[in-house]
This record gives sequence, C-alpha cells and structure tokens, in this order.
Amino acid sequence: MRLAAFDEMLPEISGLRKPYSAYDRWLKEQDPARLTEKMQDAERVFRKTGITFAVYGEQEASERLIPFDIVPRIISGNEWRRLTQGIEQRVQALNAFLDDIYHRQEILRAGRVPKELIARNEAFLPEMIGVRPPAGVYTHIIGVDIVRISENEFYVLEDNARTPSGVSYMLENRETMMQLFPELFQ
Repeated sequence: MRLAAFDEMLPEISGLRKPYSAYDRWLKEQDPARLTEKMQDAERVFRKTGITFAVYGEQEASERLIPFDIVPRIISGNEWRRLTQGIEQRVQALNAFLDDIYHRQEILRAGRVPKELIARNEAFLPEMIGVRPPAGVYTHIIGVDIVRISENEFYVLEDNARTPSGVSYMLENRETMMQLFPELFQ
C-alpha cells in the first residue's frame, strides 16, 4: 500500500487547517528574500554547532545537516493529547515487552516472537535476565517517529529506543526557530 503525502498545513480537501491560521497570516506577510536568508542562517548555525546526523549504510557514512523547515508541524491541543496517550501506551508496551523478555519470557514460550530473533539481536543483554530496573523502566526515552497521513490519522514509522537522536533534532529545530523568528513565539 502506497500512501500519498499529506500536506499538514493546507490539505486539498479541507483547505487551511485551523492550527495554522495565525502562522499562515504571518507567512503571507514575510518577504521571501528574508525567509531564504533565515534558512541560510539556520544552516550556518547547524554547521557551526555540529547539528548533524550520519547516514549509515550508504557508501560513505557522511555527516549531513539536520533538515530545517520554516513551516513547522503545528499540532492542536486535542491532537497532542491523543498522540500523548498513544505514545505513553507504546512506551508502556515496550517496557512490558522488555520485562517479559528478561523475566518470564512468556512471549517466547508462546512462540509469538522467535527465540532466535531475541538471542541474536545485538541489543539483547543476557546479563539483564532477572534484573528489574527501578519502577520497571527499561527505556526512559523513546523517539517515536510519527507521520500524519490524513486529517485525523497518524502513523508511527518506528520507535527509536537505543539512540533517540531525533528528540535532540526536534529541540534544536525549535530553539533555532525561536532565535530566527521570535515574533512567532510571543
């Protein structure tokens, strides 16, 4: 199944989404040359501070700048509450899965997950068998990659529990946006 890209600001069917109305007014007042200059400023800041990521698996694992887009993803309060519930549920499920893997191993005995898949996984730590971390929390932070596919639907692309670097990219993008366009945050 191939999904078409969803324009979060201006979907074809419904027109401008309400959370973007103030931003849209601001954007229409901006000089395109100023926006281009600010994009270049952001790139310079990222280059100077080393805000990059490596693309492993390509011929050369070259460092690339994180993408910076002056059109932010604006999520309404209701959408955020719904996403938060789903993300919290995913984190609880991942911690429950890890607790089972390192203790009862019911999921392995039931054949739901092949034992070899766990045993051969580089993230599996046999020395953790029988160890229960405080509050049963095995992973404290997870980067959940989410895309919107329609007006009311979001998909999770992946959960990054080992190195959730995307969290820092999001924070860096927001900080840069606040520096370059402080008027948007007043």
